[in-house]
Amino acid sequence: MGLKYIEQVKSVILLLLILLSLTLTFTIWTFSPSYDTNETPVVDIAIAEKKKMEEIIKPYRLLYSHDESLTGSTSPLILDKVFSSMKMWELQTVEPLKNKVSIQQINEFIRTPNRLTFFYPAEVPIKTFSNILSFDDRNLPNASFNRLVIDWNNTSEDEVRLYFINTIKPKVYTTHVDKVDRETFSADIYKQSINLSPYNEIERPGQLSLYASNNPENVMGFTYILEEIAPERFKNALFSNPSLVRSNPLGTSGQEFSDDSALMNVKFMSKELGYVHPSSESDKAGNPADIIQYTVNFVNEHNGWTDDYRFSRINPATLQVSYQLYLYGMPVFSKDMSTEISQLWGEDRVYRYNRPYYTLNESARIKTREVPLSSGQATYDLISTISNINMSSVDDIVIGYNLTRDDEQPLLNLEPSWYYLINGQWNRVSPELLGGGKYGLE
Repeated sequence: MGLKYIEQVKSVILLLLILLSLTLTFTIWTFSPSYDTNETPVVDIAIAEKKKMEEIIKPYRLLYSHDESLTGSTSPLILDKVFSSMKMWELQTVEPLKNKVSIQQINEFIRTPNRLTFFYPAEVPIKTFSNILSFDDRNLPNASFNRLVIDWNNTSEDEVRLYFINTIKPKVYTTHVDKVDRETFSADIYKQSINLSPYNEIERPGQLSLYASNNPENVMGFTYILEEIAPERFKNALFSNPSLVRSNPLGTSGQEFSDDSALMNVKFMSKELGYVHPSSESDKAGNPADIIQYTVNFVNEHNGWTDDYRFSRINPATLQVSYQLYLYGMPVFSKDMSTEISQLWGEDRVYRYNRPYYTLNESARIKTREVPLSSGQATYDLISTISNINMSSVDDIVIGYNLTRDDEQPLLNLEPSWYYLINGQWNRVSPELLGGGKYGLE
């Protein structure tokens, strides 16, 4: 009996050993050790929103030439509606109309009846524009334009012709669109033209004409609570490893962020930040279409379009592109605050990046008021009486917003004002001048 008992015990022990072995084997197979990899936590760098090219490359004025008159608008709603009627077009081969055209011919292009003209604040490469309208032509010229004329006077019933006019070179390229329902298109245009204001062509011998509204109007002014975007968010977006960035307070005037390759300076008063990556500096000229694409992509990478910023200036020689702040279709200018996003492109990346870090959020708007403004024609007539202004150097006249900061409260005031463009600079026509008081051009 004793031997039989011993054999049973041995069998139980053997079974337990087998089970233990299986358990240990399974544990080894399924065990996943936790290693300390020292990985930097993922930082959310999305600041505001991305934008498509058609939201950034936008005209600021539409002019419609009738048989005996001109009408126009700067309303984004009207411009967008007219432009949307062109979205289904496919543009054919683009070719130069002439190597060079006269200023008088450009004026004639715009005043010819049954034509629409879109005005752009800067030279837009035709290749960039192919991101907005569809082109059948794959070999687009390296040309730019700042006026786009739509013409439906052609003899063919289903054809519309487009003219890309560069008033600076000057040069004209043309293309056409086939199979257009011209009757529907012209009816849509006519429907929108009912909402357009009368405009005057201010003819100037040997110069480009200016176009000025003929009626006074009331324009809305606004007051916003100053709403800031924390500079830390831009630090996280712009530096490759935010956890290694050093912060250096600059008293009450600003703050500095830096690592071994880049520097970001924050200015508290103007609510502006400037980022620079010194080793990327370049002295090469660039292709305008490429530079615009690079700079738009760069801001899109950190969802940096905090307000309505539009393409406003380019210098291919220095690789610099600027995007102006707009509000309800009107540019915003200021002596107190930064109102544009500016980039200087370098070797395969941004070299310098300057921009505001405040935003005009509608939820922060606390006051609205109507401000009466004289007509564009009356404003032009008035400033032409000022002896220190060379009117032959005036390139345009528009309504914009003068942004000022309240000295005592965190408030921003936006006052509609007339501005005139001279030597690439926008100058404000002060209310004192328009009111008949002391002359004041700012």
